[in-house]
Amino acid sequence: MTDPTDHPDDNQALAGELALRVLSPAEETAARAREASDPAFAAEVTAWNERLAGFVADVAPVTPSPAVWPRLEAATAPAANDNDRLVFWRRWAVGSTGLLAASVAALMLMVARPDPAPVVPDVPEGGVTRVATLTLEGGVTAMTIAYDSVTGELYLAPTDKMAGDTRVPHLWLVKPDGGVQLVGAIDGSAASRHSLQGTLSGVAGQATAVAVSMEQPGHTPDAAHPDGPVVAQGAMQQL
Repeated sequence: MTDPTDHPDDNQALAGELALRVLSPAEETAARAREASDPAFAAEVTAWNERLAGFVADVAPVTPSPAVWPRLEAATAPAANDNDRLVFWRRWAVGSTGLLAASVAALMLMVARPDPAPVVPDVPEGGVTRVATLTLEGGVTAMTIAYDSVTGELYLAPTDKMAGDTRVPHLWLVKPDGGVQLVGAIDGSAASRHSLQGTLSGVAGQATAVAVSMEQPGHTPDAAHPDGPVVAQGAMQQL
């Protein structure tokens, strides 16, 4: 590592790296020693800590799900070339201090709030255990579904193939005995999430397939059979 005392910008970058805890053990030991002996450098480290702390001061502590840590470890694994990593962080610290701090704050918010509304069905806390692709007549994909049997969360990601229909799509679970169970009305044009509870969660865990029927606006069919035509269906696959 080059001597950062010759470059004020490198001083700021090194202080940022120390605050962010991205240094190697040897580099961090050296930086901590310098922090104790160099008041100017110590002030830079303090400034970084204060900037970062300000972003998360209002975030209530929440225990993240077990799935979060492996993702963070994979995302922050050390680069093969430590020099490249050092150059990368220094450039961001010097040229984009505010952006870097905001990025770190966003990462902390993701850990504190690991359950955002999904755009695609790949973010359940317990882990996707069952998936299905529903197709219309002709094999056109209408929707992708992911179910997390641990949390009971059902994630729906429709395409635009059902958009514009004046009827209301309703989602059904197909039981192993061939019977069906109504989940309810869904949005056929936007991603959504449904929390399945009790009996419905148990049915979802055993369902062999899913289907969508088109019902008239304002009408709710019996939970055991659709009244409108079934327009899309797909087999549930166990992961």
